[in-house]
Amino acid sequence: MQAQTDQAPYDIAIQHYNKAIQLKPTFAQAYNYRGIAYSDKGEIDRAIEDFSTAIRRKKNYAEAYSNRGGAYRLKGDYDLSIKDCNTAIKLEPDLAEAYNNRGITYRLKGEIDRAIEDYSKAIELDPSLDYAYYNRGIAYYERQKYDRAIEDYSKAIELKPDLAEAYCNRGEARLHLQEWKKAKADLTTAKDRGLNIVAEFRKTYGTVVDFAEKNGVKLPEDIAALLTSPQA
Repeated sequence: MQAQTDQAPYDIAIQHYNKAIQLKPTFAQAYNYRGIAYSDKGEIDRAIEDFSTAIRRKKNYAEAYSNRGGAYRLKGDYDLSIKDCNTAIKLEPDLAEAYNNRGITYRLKGEIDRAIEDYSKAIELDPSLDYAYYNRGIAYYERQKYDRAIEDYSKAIELKPDLAEAYCNRGEARLHLQEWKKAKADLTTAKDRGLNIVAEFRKTYGTVVDFAEKNGVKLPEDIAALLTSPQA
């Protein structure tokens, strides 16, 4: 028997939505949800095609506009992404996901304050949206507001305790504040949850030496070792 791959859950979902569409070709929600599955699988063009079909099948389908906006962002089409999110918000002003999606795009465009504003609105509308806290934490981190970033990462972890990236990011924020014990605990937790913290650190800072030179902070030996030792 062939082992199940990471893609299998998406493929199974797509098969179910294919059947629903076969039975009812006008079923807009099936196209929308199949689009989500394609997006999660990395097939962005097929996702956009499905979201577009959902919009044609169901006029004023705010969720599909928001989802297509997210897919355009993954393609690097930031203007189209924001346009679709704007339409989603106009159609459904309480759609928290649309604000979160638009916030991500604003951050990637370097418009950090507008991103924070959108994440905050998403959280106001849906305080259980763990990834909105996580995303706002990233934006605060980029603003070098490390205390605020830590607060948001902590809330994301409270809502989703297995979010390894939040532990890693919170640990890195604590490095800047020289909260060594807490930083090491967070980085170790992220590593134990399967995240390659060495690769994540290199992606952001380069080497431990680069971090020290850029920030004027020399990392303790145990943390430096944690961030340089290859993971199994």
